[in-house]
This record gives sequence, structure tokens and C-alpha cells, in this order.
Amino acid sequence: MVHKLLMNNNYSIIYNPISGNGKANHFVKKLQEDFNQRKIKYTIYQSQYSGHIKSLCMNKGLKNFIIIGGDGTFNEALNGFMKRPNKSYKNINVGFLPGGTGNSFMHDLNGATYQKALKIILNGQTKRIDVLKLNFNKNLSNFSYSLNIVGWGLASDINILSDKLRFLGGARYNVASLYYIFNKQVRPATITIDKKSNHKKYLFVMCLNTMHTGKGMKAAPNAKLDDGLFDVIIINAKISKFKLLQLLPKLFTGDHIFSKDVEYLQAQYLEIESDSIDVLNIDGENKFNTPVSISIVPKVLNIFY
Repeated sequence: MVHKLLMNNNYSIIYNPISGNGKANHFVKKLQEDFNQRKIKYTIYQSQYSGHIKSLCMNKGLKNFIIIGGDGTFNEALNGFMKRPNKSYKNINVGFLPGGTGNSFMHDLNGATYQKALKIILNGQTKRIDVLKLNFNKNLSNFSYSLNIVGWGLASDINILSDKLRFLGGARYNVASLYYIFNKQVRPATITIDKKSNHKKYLFVMCLNTMHTGKGMKAAPNAKLDDGLFDVIIINAKISKFKLLQLLPKLFTGDHIFSKDVEYLQAQYLEIESDSIDVLNIDGENKFNTPVSISIVPKVLNIFY
């Protein structure tokens, strides 16, 4: 499908001013210049408080969006889109600009720089992509959505620690990863994947809608945004610290999936019932807790691609 970027469309540019240590602020100014030069109409909305982006994206009067921020900003926008009344999310178009630090989702779009992302938007080509739906505590009315990743265990531990190490900049992820490699923790849980359940100790479970996570890590090299499946990565809880250390750099190339200590599969449903209540890593943000069930909502969001 091709959606032409017409001058008479009023594009809602929504950005998070604190994303990427000011990167989003810089990009919104550049986008203004580029749109003014092309005489494209737009309205700018700056996020004023937590939940503001979600509220803006729920506004059924807005139809054409450009979201500037990181994966957390994109997640908030997605949850606004998906909770629009009468499923009016089916009638919107969404473009993304990478204003965060990791920008995992933008790596899948091959738009990890401003110029590449702008070119995608200006080309006007769109496609409908899948999203992940998360239900908590087996309560069908308690749910959220994910665009990128749902991580549990080591995937959450590293994210929580790296958040406390922001003063280290981009190196914080490597430092947090090394800490938990040498202080690895396993958790007992029942994991159900497409109706097949298994109770044992787990180190790491990650569900991905995208190929990339973190700063360009190719965590799920076979993932596609519109295949009606999400990819699952499970690391053997008995893996040695030395092998875990060797496995880490392979995440950037996707070669980790060939390790005997890695289970890599695709699914439509996954449930985590851990023996303890654990925080989840959802699109790079530490929020919500287990138990959680994850399902796929196929081809629901129309994005510039």
C-alpha cells in the first residue's frame, strides 16, 4: 500500500523532549525545517507529562502521526493508538523518527538515523504490522501492548541495573550485562508456549516482535513485523558463566541462535507464571509484573515503512 504525503494533510508531530538526552528536541526542529521547505502541513505536540503521548494518540480527531522519541515513547504512542474508540486505529498512518538512545524498532525499519527515517516517511509507502498484546494476572481487562520486546529474567535484570547506571552513557548496558553474567540468577517458573507448558528454572526469556533490541542487537534474526508470529529466545539456566560471556557479543550478529544453550522458536502465545512476582522489560521500560500472557495481534498498525 502507498500513502502519499499530501500537503493538505495535517500531520501530528508528537515528541518527548527528554528522549535521547535532547535528541528528540533537535530532530523536531529539523523536521519543521524539512516540512516547511516542502510545504507540508503539521501540528506539533510536545509531551508535557507521563501519559500525555498516550492521551494524544487516543484522540480520534488525529489521523496522521509522526512520533519522535525512543522505544519507550513509541510504546506509549502504541498504547494510545490501540485504545482508540471503535478500533479507529485502523484508519491512521504512523511515521517514526529515532529520538532515543537505543532505537531498537528503528533498526528494523532501517531508519536508525534522522535522514534514513525521514526518507521512509517522505517515500509514503506503508504496511500493516503486528503488535504484541499483554494480559496481566489472568485478567482480560488488565492489558497493554508492545511494539518491540517483552523480556523476563536476565533481560529485565540487565535493563533495571542499566537504568541506574545512566551516568555511564551507552556503556551502561555492557556494564549491567557483565554484572549479571558473573552474578547470574535463575528463577523457577511455568512457561506455556502455544499450549505446551513446562515448569523449571529459567535464566532468560525474551519475546520479540522485531529483529533488533538494545543498540542494534540482532536478537531475533528471523523476526518479521508482519508474519503473525513473535520470536522467543530462551537461554539454558545451566549455562556456565564463561559460555554466557561468549554468547553476549553474538547477539549483535544473530549467531547466538546456533548455540546449544539457546532455544529459538516462533509462537503466537506465551505465558509466564513465575514463582515470584517479577518486573518485566517492555520495549526497554521496566514496568508491570508477572504473571503475564503474550499474544500476537496481526497486521493492525499502519506505519510508514
